[in-house]
Amino acid sequence: MIYKIKKDLLKKYIDGLLEKYEVWGPKKIGNDTVFSKLKSGEEFIDARTLLGPKESIYPIKEKIGEMESKEIIVMGIKSCDLRAYRMLDDVLGIDEFYSSRRRNVHFLNFVCTEPCEYGFCSTFFGPRLDEYEMQFTDIGEYYIVESKNDKLIGRDFENATEDDLKILESKMRDFYNKMPPMNIENLHKKISWDDPRYREFSKRCISCGACNFACPTCFCFDTYDDDGLYREWDSCILSGFTRMAGNVNPRNTLDLRLRQRFMHKLRYHYENFSYYLCTGCGRCIEVCPVRIDIRDFIRGVGP
Repeated sequence: MIYKIKKDLLKKYIDGLLEKYEVWGPKKIGNDTVFSKLKSGEEFIDARTLLGPKESIYPIKEKIGEMESKEIIVMGIKSCDLRAYRMLDDVLGIDEFYSSRRRNVHFLNFVCTEPCEYGFCSTFFGPRLDEYEMQFTDIGEYYIVESKNDKLIGRDFENATEDDLKILESKMRDFYNKMPPMNIENLHKKISWDDPRYREFSKRCISCGACNFACPTCFCFDTYDDDGLYREWDSCILSGFTRMAGNVNPRNTLDLRLRQRFMHKLRYHYENFSYYLCTGCGRCIEVCPVRIDIRDFIRGVGP
């Protein structure tokens, strides 16, 4: 069903959700807008955050064996992040700790109507999605709400009109005109093992791992024993990522680790799942202190 809700009633709607659920959303903390637990609808801001809400179901650090079952609403997630969760499901869905949390999370995604500076989501099927639970799009005085879970529809929702839908389609056309998709046809076949840019990037890269930690689709982790068995996010850019016993490392130079990052996202994952491990959110570019740009890499892949 397709509904609409007045924008000035959205915070009241969130207050209603908070009576039943733990709600996460973007809010101001100091000078930053971050994804965090909300205490009231007044805290909610419809804004893209520098770091996405991946931690809401895939914690940076967790003790293996401790499972949670509480029901959570993730409100205001952008479409690039929601699409990333669908990708994480394919890889981490077999993990009982991830899947137990995932089953209890409801994602209410908000469609971007203006391109962000570093984003290229139109290349990877954004910003309006076909797969969603509730999808909100700003059309001015109202949000259009496309719903596949009407138990979350509130009393202040109205049925959308034909005129509302025309505004929605017009906004999406404007978005794609401003952000035309890049050509990624057969990208997985064209990307080269010996691309000289891996070495060029390695001369700039400082091996901080920020690109991986900001990426909504990166899922690699390390495990260790510290009075209990823990797992923690890891980065393929870090020197110890593939180090083995005897201090042997098959990727002992930075250019090889950068190759792994690009090959995994744009070739290996496609060969296993038939889609690229990227949503075009642009966060890896935005957080990179030397501005290594995956868009430039994609454009420069062979004919």
